Amino acid sequence: MAGALKSKVPEVSSLILFVISALFATFLSSLIIASGAQAPPTSGTQGASYIIYYLVAAIAFSAVVIYLGRKRIAGILRWVFLAIIAYIVFYVWIFIGAYIAQTYLEYYIMLFAAPAIMVLLLIFKNEWYVVDAAGFFLVAGVSAIWSLIIGVWASVAFLVVFAIYDYIAVYRTKHMVSLAKVAVNEKLPLLFVFPGERGVKMKDVKMADGADKGEHKMLLLGFGDMVFPSIMVVASYLYGKANPFPFLLFPLIGAIIGMGVLLFTKVARPAPGLPLINGGAVLGFLIAYLIFTVLL
Repeated sequence: MAGALKSKVPEVSSLILFVISALFATFLSSLIIASGAQAPPTSGTQGASYIIYYLVAAIAFSAVVIYLGRKRIAGILRWVFLAIIAYIVFYVWIFIGAYIAQTYLEYYIMLFAAPAIMVLLLIFKNEWYVVDAAGFFLVAGVSAIWSLIIGVWASVAFLVVFAIYDYIAVYRTKHMVSLAKVAVNEKLPLLFVFPGERGVKMKDVKMADGADKGEHKMLLLGFGDMVFPSIMVVASYLYGKANPFPFLLFPLIGAIIGMGVLLFTKVARPAPGLPLINGGAVLGFLIAYLIFTVLL
């Protein structure tokens, strides 16, 4: 029993990190609103037009990374990703720092030290736990920002569109598998790494022939597999003003169930995560909407 539980450490760790990041994103969105930096969506369909832009951007991004990977020059993208991570961490700490700092000096130290430390660690100590920490801030920051830009029904459409795209990209065109391979082999900070044993180093993380496990038992999960359901959780929470707790809880539980099916059942790897995870999050929101808006 203990051995079976130990073998599921990567899966359990990923679920825990998702819950923490989604809740942190929800808290961050509240801080952003309270600061006056961004107002919540005024309608459920606000920002729907962005969906096509993000889809085109995702396809173009994948194409560029794969092309550079095949040319053996994808490493230059690492600096672009480091800059993006630094910006997101900086943005997150604008509000987290203001919440916890007691003086202006403390605030500015946190504001500039947090992204600097994160980038320096990614450059000089690029281990799996550093990448996961960067991914945590990226997921929370992007989820909070996007959920304030697009309304809840636009979020539903957003998740459905990208779930379909993820399915096609993994099972049909297979370019998402190629993208993951480039990210892993070039050590680009695009994936969470959850090792199943101690002593695993990033140099041990490899991906060949579409497999998501190298010399050691580990789980690789794209940042997007946590970003998209977190957007639904936060958007649902912001929508359910009169009943915020169930509108937060239902999509969160739905996403957990979807992720659990993905991770704990015999799904052939690599597998698209978004159809199950996004589907669970959307279904959770629709149940909350039906119970607390339509029926009550």
